[in-house]
Amino acid sequence: MLEKYFKPASEQFAKPFIKLCILLKIQPNVLSVIGILVVILGSLFFLGDNKNLGIVLIFLGSAVDGLDGPLARTLNKTSKKGALLDSTIDRIGELFIWAVIGINYVSSNIELFIIFSIVTSSSLIPYLRAKSEVHGIDNKVGIAARPERVLFAVFYMYFQFSFNFVYLFALLTWTTVGQRFYKLYKAL
Repeated sequence: MLEKYFKPASEQFAKPFIKLCILLKIQPNVLSVIGILVVILGSLFFLGDNKNLGIVLIFLGSAVDGLDGPLARTLNKTSKKGALLDSTIDRIGELFIWAVIGINYVSSNIELFIIFSIVTSSSLIPYLRAKSEVHGIDNKVGIAARPERVLFAVFYMYFQFSFNFVYLFALLTWTTVGQRFYKLYKAL
């Protein structure tokens, strides 16, 4: 949802960084790997209760990871392998972020189940998009795409909202799964 509104502005904002990557001869897949390492480091800082550095690193890692696609398009180096690497790294990054929430911020088995539920739905959302693309269907519908999921998780950890917000967020992620499943199912 956010991507639809902010993608043109973010790609415009990214242009100087893409030029810097070209100047430094940094390849798109390298950005993906650097991005995930920074996200994992940021997650570990949240785990160690250094929220300020954690939030900066997770957002920085996500921003670096977000440059790989525009850099690949600029260099005319888009590839199925690069897309696979990027999608896999995105799932690993979300896993680390939600694992920290599961370790640091739950107080019951039902809350832990909700975290597992969000991790599952967060994997199904891009799976359904990819499955749709196999059938030639553009399927980016939904209210909880990756930017929203990362923003919610990081803000939740940083501000330590009530867990009731996580229950609501789980509902939103599963609603997105339902929306994407319905669109694909209807089109088949």
